[in-house]
Amino acid sequence: MTREIFIVLCAFLLFVVLILSGKVQIHVAALAIPIILEITGVLTFAEAWGGLTNSSVVMMASMFVVGTAVGKTSLLSKMSKTLIKPGSSDFKIMLGLCVPALFLGCFTNATASMTIMVPLITAVCAEHKRPLSKFMLPVAAFCQTWVGFLPTGGNAAGYITSNTIIENLGGTGTFTYFTSMISRIPVQLILLPLICWLCVKLAPDLGNIPSAEDREEANNQAAANAKKYASKLSPSQEKLTLVIFGLTVLGIVVCALNHINTWYPSVVGAMLLVLCGVLSDKEAIAAMGSPVIFITVGTLPLATALKTTGADVLLAEGFNKMTGNMPPIMIMICMYLICMIMTQFVSRMAVSSAFRTLAALIAVQNGYDPRALMLAVTEGANNAYCTPMAEPAITIGSEKGGYSMWEHFKMTLPLMIVDTLIFIIYIPLVFPLK
Repeated sequence: MTREIFIVLCAFLLFVVLILSGKVQIHVAALAIPIILEITGVLTFAEAWGGLTNSSVVMMASMFVVGTAVGKTSLLSKMSKTLIKPGSSDFKIMLGLCVPALFLGCFTNATASMTIMVPLITAVCAEHKRPLSKFMLPVAAFCQTWVGFLPTGGNAAGYITSNTIIENLGGTGTFTYFTSMISRIPVQLILLPLICWLCVKLAPDLGNIPSAEDREEANNQAAANAKKYASKLSPSQEKLTLVIFGLTVLGIVVCALNHINTWYPSVVGAMLLVLCGVLSDKEAIAAMGSPVIFITVGTLPLATALKTTGADVLLAEGFNKMTGNMPPIMIMICMYLICMIMTQFVSRMAVSSAFRTLAALIAVQNGYDPRALMLAVTEGANNAYCTPMAEPAITIGSEKGGYSMWEHFKMTLPLMIVDTLIFIIYIPLVFPLK
């Protein structure tokens, strides 16, 4: 083992240990990678910090700006006032709560979506005299399942990041703009209706109906959210924002289909929103400060270092010895199950960040199509339902609903099982490893 390989493996191990321990924020741990690799001379400055000029980072940053602008429109506040009618059944109430969650999930993560949804759920339960326990965890599971399906907001650049990791390891990037969306279609078609029906049916009635005071507090919180997220725009600016957003997404799709750089329309869309006064320059800059961007900047040079030092071959050989040369599909299933089990106790992003590069490395070294193995990591990490520790959005739903651990587990176990079966059956058919 050379000095360079030892340093790269130590940096990789340090990154994994830091994020799985929860002692350090993921984006802080990620940024330690290029610092270590440059200071030790394993990579040059340009190689270590090349992620700052990577097209996926540019696209993510600009799409965060576009998403922030859409969040300033009044769509969410209009939804919350008109969807749920007096006398609605639990199922209809759940459907009404899902629509604003669907909208929020196009632009924010599951935690942000659930934070905004909590006062709305509380106000609805108070008005309809229904217990919070019937809806809090189902809505949290809905937010967790839906977020990341549509390639909008920060999700739009995910395929570029995956391809960059693969190419830095010496492979051929096979992800497209629609890969992640295609991989999750059965999950959305099967799991979302299951959440709306079965989760609500299994949810216990704990009698925690919000009081008049709770309703007033919830309405105040909803008003605060509305002030933060709702419209500060004129009617013409709202229409312009939605038009620019629609054209931006359409432009990305057209560019993706014609193999043109997809960051062009996102950057143009973000720039137009600032020039038209929808966002101030400070709001646009703040929108680009997402930890996701710094995680990408930090982890991209790891793949480069693994390839240039030969550490990728060493890791792949070690993995193959440990797995006993299992068939590719069994490797994929094992990767999924490992990430799924870990994500019940460690954050989804931590698990995904720790295993994504390893999955790409194993695929490239063994001649597999990287999509299935990398999707095994992301989808396994997304299967984060069964414990309150699995994901912040799930934690919020579990705490606000007042469930015991057994009640939580009983409601979400069917979701975990169905999600796993969908992946094992569907992904090898659509994205075969060989």
